[in-house]
Amino acid sequence: AAEDEALAAAVGGEVGDALRTLAPELRQVLQALVLDGLSVRETSVLLDLPEGTVKTRARRARIAMRRALA
Repeated sequence: AAEDEALAAAVGGEVGDALRTLAPELRQVLQALVLDGLSVRETSVLLDLPEGTVKTRARRARIAMRRALA
């Protein structure tokens, strides 16, 4: 999607490429928490997800990013 491409372009390089490989639901959580600087609670409200789901997706996203960048 255009939003995903804009996000990856803004981040750029290998990190942008790794972001593109994430599942959309993981990318949304990672963007909200890391790039937008929202708290878990704020991300939960924004994405209409339980806080536990936000935490789980954030962990999965970080693991996937580490693997993609290794």
